Parts: sequence; C-alpha cells; structure tokens
Amino acid sequence: MNIVIYLVVVVFFFVLFVVGVLNGSDVTVNLGLRQIGPVPMGAVMATAAIFGVAFACTIGVIDGIKIRITNRQLRKQLRRLEEDADALRLRLARHEGPGGTPGRTEALS
Repeated sequence: MNIVIYLVVVVFFFVLFVVGVLNGSDVTVNLGLRQIGPVPMGAVMATAAIFGVAFACTIGVIDGIKIRITNRQLRKQLRRLEEDADALRLRLARHEGPGGTPGRTEALS
C-alpha cells in the first residue's frame, strides 16, 4: 500500500512541475497586508504545494501523537483489567477448595 501512496505523490509532483513550467508568466501575489511580485506562476504553485504538504504532515504528526497517547492509556487499562481478572480467578480458586463444586469441575473438564 505504501508503494501506491509514494507513486501517487510522485505523479502529483510531476504534474505540478509540468504545469509550473507551462505557466511561466509572472504574477503578483497579494498576501493581505503585503504584495509580492512579480513572481513566476510555477514558483507560486510550488511554494503553495510545499506549504500544503508541510501543513498536512503537521496535522498527521499531531494525530499520531494523540493515537499513541490513547494507545498507552488503553494498554494501562488492559493491564489493570487483566490483573483484576487474575485476582478474581485466584479468589474463586481459593473458595472452591481442592475438589471444587460438582457443577464447576464438570464445566472446566
């Protein structure tokens, strides 16, 4: 699956490169309080793509951190529940004694 993702990314950047080369005319970029230009359209497109990828990566890293934290909490909870289950099994085994109850020993066999 990773190969497919890498292939899609490579094709995307190749198409971006071709479109950037074909659109070599200069443009002025309005950033609200400031204008930059004239700048080649390809450079504007490449910069936008780089910032978009960086933003998506940042979101992915933050999401990954959240998932790791949740997994750690769930592992701790699972460990506690397993310890509780082991303690309950031990208590049950102590209360049954060596022979156990007839219904219980048949169910375990």
